[in-house]
Amino acid sequence: MSNLFSGDKLKTDLEVVLPSCKKLVIASAFISKVGFEWMDSLITADRSNVSLIGRLIPSDFLSGASDFVTIKRAVQKGYHVKALLNLHAKIYQIDDDLIFNGSANLTAKGLAIVAESNYEACTRVEGCSESNRFINKLVNAAVPLDILTLERMDLFLEQYRHQEASFIPSSWPEEILPQSSDLFVSDFPLTPPGISTYEYELNPSLPFAQIEVNKGNSFEAAKLFKRSKAYNWIKKQILDNKTDRDLGFGQISRLLHDELADDPAPYRQEIKSLQANLYSYIKQYASDEIEVYMPGRRSEVLRIKID
Repeated sequence: MSNLFSGDKLKTDLEVVLPSCKKLVIASAFISKVGFEWMDSLITADRSNVSLIGRLIPSDFLSGASDFVTIKRAVQKGYHVKALLNLHAKIYQIDDDLIFNGSANLTAKGLAIVAESNYEACTRVEGCSESNRFINKLVNAAVPLDILTLERMDLFLEQYRHQEASFIPSSWPEEILPQSSDLFVSDFPLTPPGISTYEYELNPSLPFAQIEVNKGNSFEAAKLFKRSKAYNWIKKQILDNKTDRDLGFGQISRLLHDELADDPAPYRQEIKSLQANLYSYIKQYASDEIEVYMPGRRSEVLRIKID
C-alpha cells in the first residue's frame, strides 16, 4: 500500500536508499545545481548506471528552472543525461525494486533541501513489471546528451540570454537536438485550433501549445505545425500508402492506435478526437500540402496535393 508524504520525507527516504543502490533512474522536469549536488554526494554506484532525464528546454535554462552548467557537469562525470521535451513526470526508480513518484523535482525546493521549500505530494511503491516497463519507455523516448550537443546548445542559448521570456524558444532546433522518434499523445493537438487547454498552460513546451502561442502570426504557426511530429507522421502515412484508394478516417485511426507509444495505450475514442483535431489543423495551416475531403457523405479522406 502506498501513501502520500512530503518532499521532506522523500529526501529523507532517498538518503537511506541511494548510497546502496546499483542502478538509478531519475525523471525530473527540472534539475538544479543544489538538487544534483545533493544526489551526487549520495551516489556510490558506477555513474554509468544512473540515468537522469529532464525536460531541458531553452526556456528552462534561461529562466533558471534547470541549470545548464550542472547538466554539463553531470555528463562529464559519466551520468547518462537525456532530454525529453514533453516530460512532466517526477520519478525516482531504485534498482527496479522501489519507485518514488509525485510532484517533487530534483531541485532544492522540490526535495526540501532548503528551508523555504515547495509543498510537494509524493508516494512510494514497490517496483513491478508494468511500472518498470513504463519507466523504460520513458527513458528510451528521451534523447541522450553529450558534450558536443551541449556546446551547440550553449551557443544557441547565447542568442537569447538578454531576451524577454516571450521570445525564448520552448524547443531546440532539429539540428541541435533531434526529436525522439517515438510518437505520444502529447505530440498531437489536444484541442481544435484556436482553443487553449490547461495542459498547454502546464507544459508550454508541447508542440501545439507553441503553435497556439503563435496563432496571431499565421506564417509562424504554419511553420511550427509543419515541423510537428504529428503532421509529419500523418503526411508519411499518406505518402507510403500503396493502395489505390486515399486513406480514410478509420484507416488513419488504426495506424495511429498501433503507432502511439503511450503506456497504457489511449482509448480509441481519444485517438479519434486527437485525429479530428489534427485534421482541423491541416485545414488551417497545411491546406497547400494536404487536402482533406469527404467523398459523398462518408468520412473525411486525405490526399497529398500535387502542384
